[in-house]
Parts: sequence; C-alpha cells; structure tokens
Amino acid sequence: MKKEISNGTPKISADKVKNLRELTGASVMECRNALENSKGDIEMAREYLRKIGKEKAQKKSGRETKEGLVSAYIHSNKKIGSLIEIRCETDFAAKNSEIQELAHDLAMHVAAMDPKYVSLDDVSPQEKKEYEILAKNELAGEKKPAAVIEKIISGKTAKHFSEQCLLSQKFIKNPDIVVEDLIKEKISKIGENIKIERIVRFEI
Repeated sequence: MKKEISNGTPKISADKVKNLRELTGASVMECRNALENSKGDIEMAREYLRKIGKEKAQKKSGRETKEGLVSAYIHSNKKIGSLIEIRCETDFAAKNSEIQELAHDLAMHVAAMDPKYVSLDDVSPQEKKEYEILAKNELAGEKKPAAVIEKIISGKTAKHFSEQCLLSQKFIKNPDIVVEDLIKEKISKIGENIKIERIVRFEI
C-alpha cells in the first residue's frame, strides 16, 4: 500500500481561505500563505496579515500623497457632523471604493469619538507641558522617588493624548484594531500610501 507523505503543513480548505479573505480583503495567495504560517488558525492568520501589512505600509510611508478626497458624515440627529481629508498617491486610488469606504467610516468615527488630533505629532510641546504640570500637581502629595513620579507623569501624559488622537483610537466598527492599523491594512491592499491630512468635527 502506498503511504501518504506529509511535510507537516496542514491542508487549508478553500472555505477557510474565503473566510479570511472576506475578513481582511487580502489576496487568495496571501490568505493561503497566512493560514499555512498560522497552521490554519484564523485569528493567528489575521495577525500575521496585519504584521505584513504594517511592513508594507512602512515601506510606502515616504511616498508623496498629492491626490485624495474629502468625506463628510452627518449624524441622524442632525446635530453632529464631521469632515475628513484623506490623501493618497493617485486620483485612480482616490476613486477606489476601498478608500471611499475608509473615508466615510473614519468621518463617522470622528463624529462619534471626537478626536482632537490626527496623531501625537500634532500635539504641541506647550500642550504636553501644560498637562505634565497638571499631572505633577495631582501627585504632589505622593511619597515616591522623583524618578518614579516622573515616570508616572510621562505615562499619564502619553495615555491622555493617545486617547485624543485619531490614529491611536480603537476603530469604532472594529475595536480589536486601532485606526492606524486599519489604514495600514488599506495601504497593503491598495498598494499606495494613505494619510489622514485633516479632521473637523461640528456639534450643536
């Protein structure tokens, strides 16, 4: 009787590849490779694709973004609205349904979560300094070494501003990822650099 020889790689079903593709938007080949590397585990495969996406996005981060689009969102109560400007490399990409959907979803996120900045780079040194002073005053009665106090202040400051930055907020439609990871996934899928240029929120 002929023996079946296995190389230790699990057989990946077409349904599993389809499922992962629907979840991530990655190509069939990328999904199959991710599942093989993750021994068929969907969640591990998603994390693998996310890591690959970040690496691809990092390589494209220096590319110039001259094109883009503006998207608006108005809440059903007509009292909250937002605008978001997204930049990409080509007009062709700006018309891509993936980027248009991304722009709409992020405009909705801005309306709901009210981020004050796009990224930590937008926070001025003066704002950080003012918050550090407030945090230091709150810890005035603490009997801890100066180095420990400074570390606590630094951590509180980073957390405070991180929660107010769009890129570091948990994405409203999928709290398992932050907005920055969502954008990197789209960069990997579309093949162009994508940047959030400006956000504006209105509320009555």
